[in-house]
Amino acid sequence: MRLWIAVALFLTLAAVAVMRAHDAHGRSTAPLEARRLRSPLPQDAHHAQAGQAPYQRYCLYCHGEDGRARTPLAGKLPQRPTDLANFLMDSMRDGEIYWVITHGIDTAMPGFAQQLSDTERWQLVQYVRLLRQRQAVIDRSRLGDYQWNLPPGFPLPNVPTPNPMTAAKVELGRHLFYDRRLSANRTQSCASCHLQELAFTDGRARSVGSTGEAHPRSAMSLANVAYSPVLTWANPLLRSLESQMAVPLFGEHPVEMGMAGMEAELLERLRTESRYGPLFTKAYPASPQPFSIEHVIQAIASFQRTILSGDSAYDRYRRGDDPNAVSAAAIRGEKLFFSEELECFHCHGGFAFSGTVDYYEKGFAEVEFHNTGLYHLTGELSYPQPNLGLYEFTRNPDDVGKFKAPTLRNIAVTAPYMHDGSVATLEDAVDHYAAGGRTIATGPHAGDGSRNPNRSEFVKGFTLSVEQKADLIEFLKSLTDETLLTDPALSDPWIPAARSHTGARPRHAVTGKVLRVYAEDGSISMAHGEIPGLMAAMPEPAGMEFLVPDEQTLQQMRAGACLQAQVRRQGMDYLLEHVRILPPMEGAAPCAVGPR
Repeated sequence: MRLWIAVALFLTLAAVAVMRAHDAHGRSTAPLEARRLRSPLPQDAHHAQAGQAPYQRYCLYCHGEDGRARTPLAGKLPQRPTDLANFLMDSMRDGEIYWVITHGIDTAMPGFAQQLSDTERWQLVQYVRLLRQRQAVIDRSRLGDYQWNLPPGFPLPNVPTPNPMTAAKVELGRHLFYDRRLSANRTQSCASCHLQELAFTDGRARSVGSTGEAHPRSAMSLANVAYSPVLTWANPLLRSLESQMAVPLFGEHPVEMGMAGMEAELLERLRTESRYGPLFTKAYPASPQPFSIEHVIQAIASFQRTILSGDSAYDRYRRGDDPNAVSAAAIRGEKLFFSEELECFHCHGGFAFSGTVDYYEKGFAEVEFHNTGLYHLTGELSYPQPNLGLYEFTRNPDDVGKFKAPTLRNIAVTAPYMHDGSVATLEDAVDHYAAGGRTIATGPHAGDGSRNPNRSEFVKGFTLSVEQKADLIEFLKSLTDETLLTDPALSDPWIPAARSHTGARPRHAVTGKVLRVYAEDGSISMAHGEIPGLMAAMPEPAGMEFLVPDEQTLQQMRAGACLQAQVRRQGMDYLLEHVRILPPMEGAAPCAVGPR
C-alpha cells in the first residue's frame, strides 16, 4: 500500500469513532486467545529496529514518532488512537498486539495481514514495545531514581515534589507505620487500623482509636492509595497522603493516635530507639535535623505509596499469565460486573476498581462521591449524623449521603462494607444494589433508600438469579491479591521472627548464563534449564528475560557470567532475587544451566 493510500484511508476513518486497543476498563480489545500467540523471533535489538520501517510506513501518521498519538491527524479524530507509549501497553501480551496489527479494530483501524509478512508484523510488535520502553525511561527520569515495582498495566503514581520517593525513606516509613510509639499511650500504630492480612483495613464496622473512642466511619483500605486524589470517605480537601497523615496522628475529634501537643515527646521516643538513628540519617542525609515531624509524616506517606495491589487471580487471568486462574463462574460474573444492566463498573472501573483516581500525566484527577441509597430518613437530612458525606464540607443539600467509592480490590477480605460498616457481607452488598437502595423497616433509621433524592443514577436496581448472584460474588472474590496480604516488604519489621507467608508467590531455584544485560530496563536475558513448576528450559541464543530489582547486583552482571538465584513471578514478569554470581574457574565446563 502506498503512503498516500494509507493517509487517505485514515482520513476516511476519521468519520467514525476510533476504537482503541484497550476498552474503557483498560482491558485489551483483542480476543482472549490472542494472548497465547507466541513470536517465532528472538527478542533483540535487530528485530526491534527492523520494525521501525513498517511503523514509519503504516503507523506514523496516527501514532507519531514517539507512539503517543499526538499528531495533527490524530487530533482530528473523534477519539485519539491508542497511545502506544502508555502504561496500559505493559498489560498487553505480544500476541494481543500482533492480533491488532493483523486484524485491526473493527472498522476503525485496518488490519495489515496483506501488507506485512508474518515476520514484519512480529518485528512491528517489538518496535511498539520499544516505544513504550523509551517512554518509561523518560517518565522514570522525571520522577527520580526510585525503582517502582508496579504491577503490569499500572501507571506511575503522582508524587509530591517536596517528598520524592527513595528506598531509604520507604524503609523508615515502614518502621514508623508499625510503631506503637506513635500513639500517646503506646497502644496503637497506623497498622492497628490497617492490617496487612485484611488488605490494610481492620475488619471493624467503625474503627477504634488508642483511647477507645470509636471513629464514626470504617478504616478504608490502603491498597493502591498512591492513586487516590482525595483521601478518606468524604473529605474533598485532603488531597495528599502527607496532609492526611496529620489527621490520625494529631486529630482530636475523634482521638486516634492522640499525639496532639506531644510532638517533642514523639521525637524523643524515636531518638531513643537504636534503629532509628541510621534509618533517619539514611532517609534524610542532607538534613541537619533528620528527626522531625515533617520527616515522620513524609516517610510514612512514602511507605503507603508502595502498598500496591495488582496480582489477584483475576489479574493473572486477564494478563494471560494463567488462563485457569479464575473459575468459569468468575468469568460469567465478570460479564455481569461490566454490563450496563448492573452498572457496577461506572463507580468501580479501571485498574484501581475505583472511579476516584489520579496518576502521573493523567491530565486531570477524577474525583467522585456517590449516594448509594443506604438511608432515607425523614426530615431535612436523609442520612444519620454525623455521617452526612460530602455535605459536611459543602453544605449543599444535594451532597447529603455522598461518599467516595472505595476500591473493590481485595473486597472479599475487607468486610463489613460501606462507610459505616452497616452491610455485613458481600451477599448483603449485592442485595443492596439489586434493590436499588436499602429499606430499613423500623427504628430510628427507618426508610426506603431507593427513594433517596440524592441517590446515584447508577444505583437503579437489577434482577439476578441465584446462579448469577453466585457468579458475581465469585468474580469479586477473584480480586483478592494474596501477594499483597503476605508480602514481607509490607509487613511488620518489629517482629523478630519471620512470618510464615503461606500465600506468597513461591520462589524457584535457577542456575543460568547471562546472555545480555539491559541496564536501562533493569533486566537481563538469561539461558537456563527447566525450572520445575515455573517454566520450560530457555536455551541459547534466545534465553528468557528476567528483572533484577537489586541495582547493585545488576551493575555487576556481564554477558557470559554464570549465576545462581531464586526466581518468582510478578505479574507478567519474572524477578531474580538472592542472586549469586559464580566465579569463573579455570578449565571448568560451560555454565550448567538447570535447577539446583
